[in-house]
Amino acid sequence: MIKKLATPLVGALLGGVMLPAHADFIDDSHADLTLLNRYLNQEGRDVAGSTAKAKSYRDWGQGFQFNFKSGYTEGPVGFGLDVEAFYGLKLDSGGDLNDKSHQGQYPGSMFPLDDGKSANDFSVLSPTFKMRFLEDELRVGMLSQNNPMLANTDGRLYHQTNTGVQLVSKDLSDFTFTGGDIVKTKIRNESGDSDMTTGGGTKLSDRFVYGGADYTGLANTTVSLWYSNLQDYYQQAFIGAKNTTALPVGSLLSDFRAYRSLGVGGNADGDADYAAAGSYDNGASKGRINQSTISLMESYSLAGHTLGIGAQKNTGDSDFPYLDSGLNSGDARQGPGAGADTPALTNLQLNKFQHAGEQTWLAQYKYDFGELGLKGLGFQATYAHGDQIRVASGGNSEWERDLALSYQVPDGKLKGFGVTWKNAMANPSMTGQTQQDENRLYVSYVVPLW
Repeated sequence: MIKKLATPLVGALLGGVMLPAHADFIDDSHADLTLLNRYLNQEGRDVAGSTAKAKSYRDWGQGFQFNFKSGYTEGPVGFGLDVEAFYGLKLDSGGDLNDKSHQGQYPGSMFPLDDGKSANDFSVLSPTFKMRFLEDELRVGMLSQNNPMLANTDGRLYHQTNTGVQLVSKDLSDFTFTGGDIVKTKIRNESGDSDMTTGGGTKLSDRFVYGGADYTGLANTTVSLWYSNLQDYYQQAFIGAKNTTALPVGSLLSDFRAYRSLGVGGNADGDADYAAAGSYDNGASKGRINQSTISLMESYSLAGHTLGIGAQKNTGDSDFPYLDSGLNSGDARQGPGAGADTPALTNLQLNKFQHAGEQTWLAQYKYDFGELGLKGLGFQATYAHGDQIRVASGGNSEWERDLALSYQVPDGKLKGFGVTWKNAMANPSMTGQTQQDENRLYVSYVVPLW
């Protein structure tokens, strides 16, 4: 019965657009409704090298996310449509930016700002049109991808998305080719799209292109080559490899990543409007992008236990650059880059360890309680320490410790229900950086509709 209503329902969400009536379009489709209840409390302890009062943030919200993914029409070329509709309702939040007597309490980053306070609600409607030919898929509209060039965060009620076009081809055996052109981005707490930038940029860009190839022809190994370009800011090349090796006892996962980033356009020309944060080109704190990042993570797994040790080194004159939203870069609550993740190894809950010259050591432990008969229960602990950071003055190191405990109901009537608790502590020594503690509680329930 629900499937029979799918065509008019999705058409109504798109303002009356009628969908193809071909049976495969509906018969191969599926839809679900995700209920998201999320709480975040971030307490600032001190500001390194300063007497300024550390900021604290608090948010609690309820989200409703409808996802529809169609099948394809028959024929040599198939057409389809995906739709994501989201509504977020504020349950509680922090202070008012306009209230100068409570500057220590700030509204969090789950919701847009409305006259200095978190808005009561916000909504998003994101269609994606798709076309399939042989083993190729073309998507036009909302893109929500993670790859070596892009990392889209979902650490709030809504997740970061992009608007553009993407083609994925699997026609050649053992190869996956991907190419994309993004013209807008949407951060996690806004209804509308915005142009793009990177950390520190004051001028906006309206084009981010990316492409890459992943090769799986070697046993238990994936080798990747990727490239991206944010117009007037940076170009970035990537080579990476992941390999899983079965040992006499347990298994070993190796994750190698190497990036090379250089300024282009306005940034390469030294235009101050396109200067990037964390650049020490010619002694300036903002300037041209010119850096490399190399990392390696080795993770050993045995009987539900996984122990990982990793290292990352940034070299050159600038921070690791990554795609950010122009709206977010001016957010008075948390500053540039607060709503965007990086695809680097050291992207943790609070910090990214992406600073110029930074050398980071990383340790991680995971345990799957399914080994004890508690299927769906998992624990993770991560610790990272970075030093040798290039700074104008003050400290040059930081560390962060993250804990996470999660449970997903594996089967039965409550399958799709999950709870996650995350705790993080960050302690940077660089002047002006905030030392902070954070707790997050996520409760979600995915309701299959058909």
